[in-house]
Amino acid sequence: MSPVIPIPIHLSSASGVPFYKQIFDQMAEAVCSGELLPDSVLPSVRDLSQALLVSLITVRRAYADLEAGGLIIRRQGQGTFVASKIEAATRRRSRGEAQDALGEAVQKARRLGLSAEEISATVQEALAAFGGRDE
Repeated sequence: MSPVIPIPIHLSSASGVPFYKQIFDQMAEAVCSGELLPDSVLPSVRDLSQALLVSLITVRRAYADLEAGGLIIRRQGQGTFVASKIEAATRRRSRGEAQDALGEAVQKARRLGLSAEEISATVQEALAAFGGRDE
C-alpha cells in the first residue's frame, strides 16, 4: 500500500467558518489542483483529527462531504483515497462555485436597479472581455 500523503491543512477559529468546512475546502482545492493525486492514500479520520486537534465527528463530516462530491472514496478495510476519476466531480464543484458567484452578482445587480436584459448584456460583455465563447 502507498504511504499516506500529508495534507497541509490550516484551520482558523477566527474565520467563523466551521472546521469541517475548512477541511473540506482545503482538501477539495488540493484534489482539484492536482496537489493530491488520484489514488493517493489519505490519513484516517482518527489520524487527521489528531493532527488537526479537532473531533472525529468534524473530520468524518468533511470526509463524508468530499465523498459525496466524488472527490474521495473510502474502501472498507483499506482506507480513504483520492478518487481516481475526479474530472466530473471537479467540473461539478467548479460549476457550483461559479453559479454561487453569479447568483450573488445577479442579486447585487438587481439591488442596483438593473433589468434582466441589462444583467444579461453585462454578463455577455464580461464573457467577451474574458475570452469570448467556447466553440
